[in-house]
Amino acid sequence: MKKLLLLKFLILFSLISSAQCLETLTFGGMHTLGQKSDGTLWGWGAAAYGNLETITIVEPNPIQVGTETDWDVVKAGKLNTFAIKDGTLWGAGSNQYGSLGVNSATQQFHSFQQVGTATNWMDVYPNSDFTLAIKTDGTLWAWGRNDYNQMGNSPNTADQLFPIQIGSDTDWVSAAGFHRTSFALKSNGTIWGWGSNISSVIEASSSTNLVLEPTQIGTTTDWVKMSIGLQHVLAQKSDGTLWSWGGGAGLGVGGSPTETNTPQQISTDKWSWFSAGGNTSYAIKEDGTLWVWGINSFGRLGDGTDINRFVPYQIGTENNWETVNAGFANAIMATKSDGTIWYWGGRNQYGEYGNGESFGATFILSPVMTDGICVDLTELGLDGNEKVDEIFSVFPNPAKDIITVQYELSSSDAELEIYDISGRSIINQSLRNYEGETKINTSRFHSGVYVIVFKRSNGGVWQQKIVIE
Repeated sequence: MKKLLLLKFLILFSLISSAQCLETLTFGGMHTLGQKSDGTLWGWGAAAYGNLETITIVEPNPIQVGTETDWDVVKAGKLNTFAIKDGTLWGAGSNQYGSLGVNSATQQFHSFQQVGTATNWMDVYPNSDFTLAIKTDGTLWAWGRNDYNQMGNSPNTADQLFPIQIGSDTDWVSAAGFHRTSFALKSNGTIWGWGSNISSVIEASSSTNLVLEPTQIGTTTDWVKMSIGLQHVLAQKSDGTLWSWGGGAGLGVGGSPTETNTPQQISTDKWSWFSAGGNTSYAIKEDGTLWVWGINSFGRLGDGTDINRFVPYQIGTENNWETVNAGFANAIMATKSDGTIWYWGGRNQYGEYGNGESFGATFILSPVMTDGICVDLTELGLDGNEKVDEIFSVFPNPAKDIITVQYELSSSDAELEIYDISGRSIINQSLRNYEGETKINTSRFHSGVYVIVFKRSNGGVWQQKIVIE
């Protein structure tokens, strides 16, 4: 048995060591993108709309996307791709409903087009038909489909071809949307929603199907992350617990209630990663185990069956899962701590598994590993959540007077810098040891959002948002 396990390990190590390894990863449901250490961008999957800068229908193997090597942020939507460099925002692929925001009714672009002329974009959150984005000044913007007031500005219009600001607040830190509903998180730990009120996901009213402007969900002020599904929301509190509201089997509360605007706690466990899909949910506990629940059509739960699950159900017994992402289609992508990338659900119709195949005959009911591709999890960014805790951790967050930064480096000589939301450097200090801890006095900081940037001498860069109360 020991020889067999050793052989399996050596085979796996050989596959990973010879694989095309990426340092970032983003999954839209029908295509995946990632960057190598040299900054080049690579992608695979559905490509018919130009989202991979090609004119082919599918790309079942990784191909280089463009020639740029200086993208700071890359995000995959359902049929389009967005990227940020030096504060400028660019988009390629489907422009249906104006979802690229390039002030054009042309339905698709096969090369990156600049979104306006602003140079202070911080992050972008694409979804199926519209897009949300946040600037470094904390303002929130949107464009694309607006038939259910997804833009948060009344009156609604059919299509919004260029970015418009949502309200006048300057304390937004992240956003997300699905189909016709938008949500955003503020620096004070509150979550706000607008647009379609399907399953009372924004307001507790069966007769209100449209919310015209950002409306706070409850009174809780310790939300730190969220993920939006077709008719439900998953959100995490600062204590690591996971909660849900809205409707459908994706709630994970055993079928009761079937619809609620009041967040329901999903067990007492603490979770390290989660993602909401179309009536499905996926989450990873702090112990590295993978759990799923919801409607099990098209193999989307990955448990090898077609049985619907109304409470969290564990997939296998492995405890080295790191990330999981539902995207905007039937396929699901997950990664493990050994750098392997896994997919399940759907039929790999668009080559979204990246394994050289497409248009499969049967649904994939269990996770399968894609050979020849790996990811360096120390630099992984997915759905706006930088996987930074492999390198350093920051606590408490939100903070008041003192923050503590703990770090562990693979090489010495690194730099820690803190920027305010306008991009102004507030603190800069060197870290000379391989590992350690440093405390930073934040009592003189104004309340708001700041970004900690961690730069290694060998070129590695990580960042994390922090909130000062």
